[in-house]
Amino acid sequence: MRYYLIKESPEIPLKSWRTRPKFEKALARAIEQTLASGGAEFRLSYSQGVFYLEVDRDVSESLTRVFGVYSICEVIPYRFTSLDDIADKAEEIFEKTVAGRKFAVRVRRHGEHRFTSVDVARAVGSRLSKYSAGVDLESPDVEIRIEVRGEYAYYVLKCWRGFGGLPVGTEGSALAMFSGGYDSTLAYLAALKRGARADFLHYYMGSTEATLAAVEVAKKLSKFAAPHEPVLIVVNFVPILLEIRERVSSRLRQIALRVLMHEVGQVIAEKHGYDALITGESVGQTSSQTLRNLRVVDYLVKPRVALLRPLSGMDKEEIISKIRGLGLYDYVVKVEEVCRISEGPVETRAQVEDVEKAIALVSRDTVNSVIANAKIYRATEVSSDSLLREIGADVEVDEVPEGWVLVDIRSRERYLSAHIPRAIHISELELNPQVPVVLYCDYGSASLLAAIEMRKTGVKAYSLRGGFTGYRRMSREIGCGSS
Repeated sequence: MRYYLIKESPEIPLKSWRTRPKFEKALARAIEQTLASGGAEFRLSYSQGVFYLEVDRDVSESLTRVFGVYSICEVIPYRFTSLDDIADKAEEIFEKTVAGRKFAVRVRRHGEHRFTSVDVARAVGSRLSKYSAGVDLESPDVEIRIEVRGEYAYYVLKCWRGFGGLPVGTEGSALAMFSGGYDSTLAYLAALKRGARADFLHYYMGSTEATLAAVEVAKKLSKFAAPHEPVLIVVNFVPILLEIRERVSSRLRQIALRVLMHEVGQVIAEKHGYDALITGESVGQTSSQTLRNLRVVDYLVKPRVALLRPLSGMDKEEIISKIRGLGLYDYVVKVEEVCRISEGPVETRAQVEDVEKAIALVSRDTVNSVIANAKIYRATEVSSDSLLREIGADVEVDEVPEGWVLVDIRSRERYLSAHIPRAIHISELELNPQVPVVLYCDYGSASLLAAIEMRKTGVKAYSLRGGFTGYRRMSREIGCGSS
């Protein structure tokens, strides 16, 4: 068996005597569910800000993911009879640890005893000094840590820092606008850290690769949400994208898109009873996230639930660094950014009247239909096949059959710089309703929208999944495998 001392976030003891038990019970539930989901056999008890855990396996890594946990220490518990008894056991446990090294003894004590923490440190130090290179309280090679609680001494073997924050579920519910990228991933975790039961809101923007990658990230993040079991709400945003692309000037498309994403998110959040909508917006990171444009977004959307931007003051380097520290980088990096829907310069200091006129060009019937057709899944259980079937992602193909026409819809300059073999530029295309065409852009989003539009004219149009970026990545992988 293994034994752990689990300390709660310092915020929890600061709560009032009426409120604190709610937070401690929520944290206990989160710890218990995390342990049970891993199949562990355990016994958990609590006293004065510390959980005492006896368990049949190493659970340190999983417990560091529980919000509300400040630290986890693996310990050897020992029921002592005297100060000498504590020192004797310390000598037995740490003799080899201090051998040939400078050391210091750190003691914490809780309860009524006939000795002080300093008495314990001196007694243990006296026993261990003969094995060591001496005592160094300022910069020791090794620290010997002991906690004396009641009639037990806990000899600390190793400690890990937890996330801290508040236990999930103690601060209401939140819906996070979630692409699966760096920003939305960290924003989701920030909501969890402040005690929210956070769920995912994902917009399918025309790239099945991006959506499937986002689903995988959501499944990973669900492990951080105990005791909450997150749901994933998926909205097919393609109909709105099509109307923006058709009717809104290129300069205003990005800000119009952000306004409509916020509006849809607010309506869905209110409809399902969420207290807040979470976004990963960071001031100045993109054209639609300048302070002026964010002001326009908030003015036009008129939030129905609280709007939270936990990353507003962070830069991209900080965000990515935190994602790496959480061990999520290898999953998040697979989420491709979808194509921009604007060409050329975009508005960074939009006027409310201009954006208001732009979004008025998008049919309210389209917006309402998109909201009404949102699909809800349990985040840990959603399957790729069912998701793609539900959002109607049947316009994309992975390869171009013989006889079909491959068309590059990027600028002519980019086409001339590099393109997929056999591809012609969109300016050279002569449509034949009997001959299928496969379009591609950089990532596959804009080409999907264009293919949907072509289908309305009777053309058998498709989009190459992953676009030119996906093709190049696949080519490199094949090249590496054959070299």
